[in-house]
Order: sequence, then C-alpha cells, then structure tokens
Amino acid sequence: MTSSVSQSYGNNLIQVDNSPVRYAIFSGDVNQDGIVDASDSVEADNDAELLSDIARTDDGIDFVDAADVSIIDNNSFNSVSEITP
Repeated sequence: MTSSVSQSYGNNLIQVDNSPVRYAIFSGDVNQDGIVDASDSVEADNDAELLSDIARTDDGIDFVDAADVSIIDNNSFNSVSEITP
C-alpha cells in the first residue's frame, strides 16, 4: 500500500514486505466498531461453519475458512484498533 509507515494517520500500518518495503492496513474489524475483538471472531467462526460464498468475514477468496478466522484472532490478540483524529 505504501512505502512508509508515516504515510498513514497514527502510523497504524503493518510492514508486509522487506524489498521493496511495503506497509498495509490491518483487517478483521468485521462489525466496523473500530476494534478487532471477540465479537468479530465470533461472527467469522459462525460464517466459517455455514458459508461458502462471499461474506464480510471473507478475506477475498469467496469462501469463509480458517484463514479468515486466523487473521481476526491474531489481530484481536494484538489489540488492533483504529486510530482516528
């Protein structure tokens, strides 16, 4: 997404590549409340059991699976939240 963490408000990015250096936004805030937490994880867990089509808990491969749940669980564990002005 960008080549410098300082190019986002609050430096709220994660480095995803070393060469070339690239940063990206965090994902997993399914319910859009500004925090990746257990409520997001519960929704993804439920979708992973029931859905095989695009859902807001999907990471873009048209199937809700353990990879989607893992992203949310990891970001929830690390207390990822939005930073706003």
